[in-house]
Amino acid sequence: MNDDAIHILERNLMILASAGSGKTFQLANRVIGLVGARGASPEKIVALTFTRKAAGEFADSVLSRLAGCASDPVKAAELCAQIGESFEVGPVLAKVVRALPRFQLGTMDGFFARIVRGFQYELGLTGGTFELIEGPRLEAAMADILSAVLGGALDDGSAEEFLHAFRRATLGKEGQGVLRDVEKFLGSWHGWWKSGTVASGWGGGHLFTGLPEVDLWETEKMGLLGALRRGESNDAVLKLIDHFELHTVGSGRVAKAGTLFERLLEAVPASGEMELAYNRKVIRFSLAVSDQWRDVVRLLAACELSASVARTRAVADLVARLDGECERRLRNRGLLGFDDVKVLMGRWAGDEEARGRREAVDFRLDARYDHWLLDEFQDTSVAEWLGIVPLLDEAATNDDGTLFVVGDRKQAIYGWRGGEVALFDEVERRYRQYDLQTRPMPKSWRSCPAVLDLVNAVCGHKAVIGSLFGEEMIRRWVWEDHDSAKPGLGGCATVEVVAKEDRDERLVELLHEIGIGERALTCGVLVRTNSQVREIATLLREHGFDVIEEGRRHPVEDNAVGVVLFHLMRWLADPADAFAEEVVRMSPLWSVVSARFPEDWYMVWEGLLKEARTDGFAAMAGKVVEPLWDGLSEFSRRRAGDVIGALAEFDAGGAATAREAARWLADLEIAQAPGVAAVQVMTIHKSKGLGFDVVVLPELEDGQVPDRGNFDVARGIHAGKSWLLEPPARWVRGLVPALAAAEEAWADDQRYEMLCTVYVALTRAKRGLHVLLPQVPKSRKDADDWASPANWIARAVGTDFQAGDPRWFESIPPREIKPTPTMPDLGPGVARRARLKPSGGGVAASQEGLRFGTSVHAAFERVGWLDEGRPVLPDDEGGRLVNRLIGLSKLSRWFERKGRNVELFREQPLEAIVNGAWMSGVIDRLHLVRDDLGMVAELEVFDFKTDRVDSAAELLERHAAQMDAYRSALQRAYGGAMIRCVLISSHLEMAVEVQDSGQSVN
Repeated sequence: MNDDAIHILERNLMILASAGSGKTFQLANRVIGLVGARGASPEKIVALTFTRKAAGEFADSVLSRLAGCASDPVKAAELCAQIGESFEVGPVLAKVVRALPRFQLGTMDGFFARIVRGFQYELGLTGGTFELIEGPRLEAAMADILSAVLGGALDDGSAEEFLHAFRRATLGKEGQGVLRDVEKFLGSWHGWWKSGTVASGWGGGHLFTGLPEVDLWETEKMGLLGALRRGESNDAVLKLIDHFELHTVGSGRVAKAGTLFERLLEAVPASGEMELAYNRKVIRFSLAVSDQWRDVVRLLAACELSASVARTRAVADLVARLDGECERRLRNRGLLGFDDVKVLMGRWAGDEEARGRREAVDFRLDARYDHWLLDEFQDTSVAEWLGIVPLLDEAATNDDGTLFVVGDRKQAIYGWRGGEVALFDEVERRYRQYDLQTRPMPKSWRSCPAVLDLVNAVCGHKAVIGSLFGEEMIRRWVWEDHDSAKPGLGGCATVEVVAKEDRDERLVELLHEIGIGERALTCGVLVRTNSQVREIATLLREHGFDVIEEGRRHPVEDNAVGVVLFHLMRWLADPADAFAEEVVRMSPLWSVVSARFPEDWYMVWEGLLKEARTDGFAAMAGKVVEPLWDGLSEFSRRRAGDVIGALAEFDAGGAATAREAARWLADLEIAQAPGVAAVQVMTIHKSKGLGFDVVVLPELEDGQVPDRGNFDVARGIHAGKSWLLEPPARWVRGLVPALAAAEEAWADDQRYEMLCTVYVALTRAKRGLHVLLPQVPKSRKDADDWASPANWIARAVGTDFQAGDPRWFESIPPREIKPTPTMPDLGPGVARRARLKPSGGGVAASQEGLRFGTSVHAAFERVGWLDEGRPVLPDDEGGRLVNRLIGLSKLSRWFERKGRNVELFREQPLEAIVNGAWMSGVIDRLHLVRDDLGMVAELEVFDFKTDRVDSAAELLERHAAQMDAYRSALQRAYGGAMIRCVLISSHLEMAVEVQDSGQSVN
């Protein structure tokens, strides 16, 4: 059935929309039809996708189509015909426009965040007011937490196994910095922790039992191998024994023994005498010797598996610490990242208390929303599904509700980010009984017939797919040939083989042949990795092409100006950083700054810092770059503007130090729209959802899929519970059925995602599609069976494919050239406000004192309302002290609700302008007491102090100014409300109320 037969208003409908088939068009039809033909209120509709860009395009499609049809009866009639029912378009437009502020058209992340913001207490988030933390701010916070956790683990000696696991996982894949590699490694495992695998499942849970101690191999190996060596005369076997003797657990030495070791592994699972084919001969062992070899291999495999279990549990211990710190420093204060929000929304699935809370929230939401539309469904993760499915259930099963799901199994390229294509099957299973209809959309409104000839020939060749990637891929890869909705549109598709050394020259030649940069054609050069993006973008710029890089650009890494400005910030942060200083000195910037501050390096350093403190870092950087502006390329000017703009955002955030500015730039990534450049170089993943007149694939992967070296996490289900493991060596996995099955499942997922990635790459093209295949190395054995994307295309269509008219582009008009950007105008410098920290007047504490104070604060954070329940506090020095303090009646009364309408905030950040200075502080505990009308009538401000003082007077002398600053800021926010400020002293075991005069009331 084709998309012409789709009735867009079927109550529960799932559309399988192939690339370019017009899913945004159908989404808009669904919304317009619900409002116009079904009389639905726009406020009752929720339409969710995965990017803000896609959400914006969706909203624009709805509004622009309604606006165009409202004043044109012919277009209005066409719209009604497409939807299949008649209605007046004008009133629908008015209805939608009036409802826009309440119309839920957005991202799934954004929708979840709004739910948590509106129902944070009902969902169990009882810390500070919910705030979404993302981007560089979240990365900086996580870097600080990770540093503290790793530092603690290194201090107490518990990090050894974790570091072993880290070294194994990153061997040969090291990045530019060890800390960033550690952050990435630990962050990926933290994701598994948050996904719901409990601590007992780390290391395989109860799946791997009866394992020996790891060091048993060292204890037993010489005796076992000595017995094998006695009487053995075959040199190859003796060398194999040498490898086993030299092998230590985790070293990987024995895997380098070669073919004979592989033949031995193949013989281990069987019984009886071993016969190993080696070098055109057969090596035979007696039954006794065969069993001895089996004992050796199985012992070593068991010890390797035992080490893997130990490493995984060590990672789990560290991840638990990391998550605990995230809970204490972030989540308990209401600071949640998008991942945390998803976990909170889906917690009902594994927690009865959370289920009850979620049902109360859903009851209120069910009355608010009736119609649900989910876009790009193939990118939905299990966590997102758990967060949304209770609401979908209500809509799909209720006569007043509807469900619309659109996606494409063939574009499931985000499995590495959690996208779960199997959820299509779950939707069909769950809602089939509620008349869910499933319809395909194979017709392309994007690509011309020539492009689709190549797409169909490659992606529809099931025989080649099965031959290279296995029968499972034939089962998963559901294909229907694509037709073009524009049969008369000219274009061309080609496949050719290019030697590696000729690739760059051929790419440039091809773009010139088509007229890219001269004709009004959009062009996408699509590759797999970010490093390839930078490499090819640099190549094309060198040949005069106007190039922009899609995705997330890094302005302090991909150009000279950005690199120098970043190192300038690093040098200002640390004048002892000789490398950063040398980078600046080697650049043209040094002549600018040394001319302005001519004495010596110290005068330069001090002068630039003074400018930054006075006018801001953006203004300082602008003055440094301005004299060089006319000599910069257009690309360098854009990147300089990026850096200066980022520093302006940094200045606006109130941070003040060069160290913070350097970190801000180090984490700088900027989402980059395609723009109007002649050539857009981007990864295939970033190109999803886009279309280009011409697409070139210059570097199609020729490595086999899967690359088993990337098998970093083995996972599965055992006895109904999930488990995961940092896997041992591949030869060990082959001997353990559960690990072999987990690896094969992972391998199939990698194969399927590769098929999807190639499909996405090919279907970005509108009129021109050009694939450059690498030459097959002469040394490659079984080249026809090489399971790579490049060989898939070569086997499917050959190495000299052409479809369509190769001169189709000659009728395209010239391209309009945009003017060169000018130096960004930041305006006159404005002196920065002085910074004020209200708690800065205390006495400096020792490291031990700081740790104790942190422990006490962490315990107090867990205290809610004592007249409603006793808190469970940590079993440490701070927890035990706080437990005793809240048992004292003179203190406990401050922690009671007493039937009042009062909101509790813990660790509440406070930013205010006080006497012209910018004050930043954190209120340890804040009570907002409301009157019968819901207005704030009284505030109670608490600060927990661990100072070892002798009297309340001494405590007031130290901290009354801090509380007065809080009082002043809150009075401005809450007008005439009464404000009580109280110091809770753990040492004096009393509450000291601070009056405006500084006098105390105990």
